[in-house]
Amino acid sequence: MQITVENAGGCKRVIVAEIPADVVTEKLSEGFRDVNKQITMPGFRKGKAPKDVLKKRFGREVFDDVRQTLADDVLRQAVEKHALQVLGQPELAELPELKEGAPSTFKLHVEVRPEIELPEYKGLEIDRPAAAVKDQEVTSALRNEQIRRGKMSPVEGAAAKDHFLKTDVHIVVGDETIFHRHGGLLETGLGFVAGLQLPKGDKELVGLSAGEHHEIKIKLPADFPNEEYRGKDAKIVLDVGQVLSFEGPTQEEVQKEMGHETLDAWKEEAKDELRREKEAEIDQLVEDRLIKKISDATKVELPEKYSKAKAAELLQQQAYRMYQHGAPEDEIKQFLEKAKTEGLERVKEQLKVAFVLDAIARKERLVVTEDEMHRHLGEISQQIGRPLEEVAQEFNQRGMMAGIREELRTRKVMKLLRQKAKYKAA
Repeated sequence: MQITVENAGGCKRVIVAEIPADVVTEKLSEGFRDVNKQITMPGFRKGKAPKDVLKKRFGREVFDDVRQTLADDVLRQAVEKHALQVLGQPELAELPELKEGAPSTFKLHVEVRPEIELPEYKGLEIDRPAAAVKDQEVTSALRNEQIRRGKMSPVEGAAAKDHFLKTDVHIVVGDETIFHRHGGLLETGLGFVAGLQLPKGDKELVGLSAGEHHEIKIKLPADFPNEEYRGKDAKIVLDVGQVLSFEGPTQEEVQKEMGHETLDAWKEEAKDELRREKEAEIDQLVEDRLIKKISDATKVELPEKYSKAKAAELLQQQAYRMYQHGAPEDEIKQFLEKAKTEGLERVKEQLKVAFVLDAIARKERLVVTEDEMHRHLGEISQQIGRPLEEVAQEFNQRGMMAGIREELRTRKVMKLLRQKAKYKAA
């Protein structure tokens, strides 16, 4: 089989294969032999029907199967001989004619991984925010431990200062929802929602009742996690499901149960834990900024068909996550409708980042060893309380191992970028 690969521009390639007559004939004969073994034709013993009879009854199916088999063989050999990194599914340019005793020409259109010329990616200057922990965050951490050890009971009527609200929370800027949480708990006397201080403080939520819709206008603070929305006018939209009262131990009782000498000692430990969590979040933020900086400086032509297919796949994944978090059906439909036009560009950005990460990993020869995979799976098995062998078997059956390995390699790239960066205090 003679195979050539033509560059059709960008990520497009055309694979042209000349299939010899004897190969076509043999494949067609195999196809009819397989059919003959599987079926019984009236008037003939099983496996003894003449080929002419089989052609009349099963000719189209056999020719289609052989055509697909040959196309698969062409793609496999092209990948091996020409080191193609094919993305997505190949397409036959035209339906190749198959005839016993005659050669055939196959043309497959494919898209391949783009070639990337990386910019400088080490020693990049980047702002690094300080890991500041607010008193309100420490208070919430202690309160959460207290709540886990007690129980919540429904309350009729309006919420008092010491009550809790089971609430759907949306933060909206213009027409865009930038944060949502369904069925979360809000403490009426705390004066904060999603880390944002309320204009009326601890009085803002007092008096709300089950079934009530409440909107609060705010200006997002200068330290809002997403820089894009800092200083913008927004509204917090609350839909109250239930008013609840807490019954359980005091914080002092929880403090003693957890082995802390004093309440202040517990607060300090909670503050240290929150600071560590914030450092991890800042690491993630820095990594995202670094890879965006590198991606923006990289010129690459992306595969169009593959991008569109990935966009559709990503939208469905996001819609499913919304469904799992309890988002109403109307909200999911609105998201899908709006995202149709925005989804492709967003996916192209994500694909570009993925290709850049892969190019850096290849250049730095970053690989994930079997020991690293084993350790990672061991951590997962401990977290979910299941045997390592069982977890590994399930991931293998679901075809998840390649994705896990890719995620660990991506972490190595991100760590490298972060360690080689030059930081400026934000």
